[in-house]
Amino acid sequence: MRRYAALALLLALTSPANAFAWGMQGHTMISRLAAQNFPADMPAFVRTATAANEIATLGPEEDRLKGSGASWDADNDPGHYLNVADDGTIDGVSLHALPESMKAYALALEQRHATPWSVGYLPYSILDGFEQLRQDFALWRVYNYGAQHASTAAMRAQFGVARRLREILTLRDLGVWSHFIADGSQPLHVTVHFNGWGRYPDPQAYTQAPIHSVFESDFVDRYVSARDVRAQMRPEQIASPARLLSQSDLDALVATYLEGTASAMVPLYRIAGPTGAGFKAYSAQAADFAARQLARGADELRDLSDLAWRDSPYVSVGYPYHPVLDILRGKVPLSTLAN
Repeated sequence: MRRYAALALLLALTSPANAFAWGMQGHTMISRLAAQNFPADMPAFVRTATAANEIATLGPEEDRLKGSGASWDADNDPGHYLNVADDGTIDGVSLHALPESMKAYALALEQRHATPWSVGYLPYSILDGFEQLRQDFALWRVYNYGAQHASTAAMRAQFGVARRLREILTLRDLGVWSHFIADGSQPLHVTVHFNGWGRYPDPQAYTQAPIHSVFESDFVDRYVSARDVRAQMRPEQIASPARLLSQSDLDALVATYLEGTASAMVPLYRIAGPTGAGFKAYSAQAADFAARQLARGADELRDLSDLAWRDSPYVSVGYPYHPVLDILRGKVPLSTLAN
């Protein structure tokens, strides 16, 4: 635990202060609170205090990496946001009719002379991370089974090594992915009005002031604690699937989450007020709003992580592919997997 605390301190001291969506504190709170509240059905290796520290430390990682270079930044920065217009679409693409892949998304946007890199592709950051975590868990199930049931001590040891490596990779994948779940709970990451209302119809005279970092970093760092966020978290709302979730199933889950966040954009602007000063000083309304949005991120990360675990028996692994359930039922010789 000490080494993760030391790493977190080092990263905090060496990272640019203005680079973080939700700020380092907000991202770390979301990742840590979700990990601390993983349900008991998830494997023990993701539910330890050490695992929670690692996931929390990795929560801001995708922002720490900003500035890596022109190519990296141009390719990856739009994965943190989605420019949802007032009509609920992304340049005509409905949030509830997302194309099944980034390639299909790019083709749909091309008809409107837009690209994923001009309007953002946060849903695909979330979808890709979920599918990767689900595959991590599927592989861990297989390696864990092999470590206990392989016919020879050598094979059991080999599966044990693979299991431990997969645990390391899973925690890293989960921690990095947690960043995008957190971005998805910040209303200014799911709107065209991301830093002041901008050049759009504005009958309410919302502020044109740059409020993005003021809200997500300055205000949260000063006035919102982990205790405040924990108090806003709800019970888990995930049911075990009876089959592998389809792409459309996952699209609907992500769309509902992001649509809920987008619906908080106007309330945020109302709190900000006509000059944008509403988040420059403490108010109970502003603090409650910020804590509630942070809690939405922690809830979603906890729920989707558990869903990835529960859905993982239904995927296939290896080459050629074998259904995980067949492996766990002893229908596939473990010798074909020990490599």
